[in-house]
Amino acid sequence: MGHGLPVSVGMALAKKRAGEDGIVYCIMSEGELNEGSVWEAAMLATHHKLDNLVAIIDVNKIQAMGHTKDIIDLEPIQDRWQGFGWSADRIDGHEYQAIEKSITSETAGKPRVVIADTVKGKGVSFMEGKLLYHYKSLDEETYQKALGELQYD
Repeated sequence: MGHGLPVSVGMALAKKRAGEDGIVYCIMSEGELNEGSVWEAAMLATHHKLDNLVAIIDVNKIQAMGHTKDIIDLEPIQDRWQGFGWSADRIDGHEYQAIEKSITSETAGKPRVVIADTVKGKGVSFMEGKLLYHYKSLDEETYQKALGELQYD
């Protein structure tokens, strides 16, 4: 935990220095933002103008030990990232079109962060927003019950 962004910054910087095209994507949970290495990497990405880097943060408001606001309240999260010099969007993380629009927007020399608000276990009544399902493995019966509740388009 907390190593994804530093590694992604290194990859994006290497691509820039080598003159290679392409975007480096990093997916994180908001719980990872408790790690100092994330913020060090955020500053480094801004310093090197890594506009070939997109970080997506899954903000489901739950992390390993409880609700994020009770562990370390990250709000206002978008302001924090903008304060570090990132281009920051906050979207509904269940809206695929919003995700695509955000990750493909131009950033004019800045790294981009997409703050994707989500609901843990969305679509499964007994899992939605429940800390227990951050850890719990499903047996076959519970797995089938969950699948039965999901809507596929």
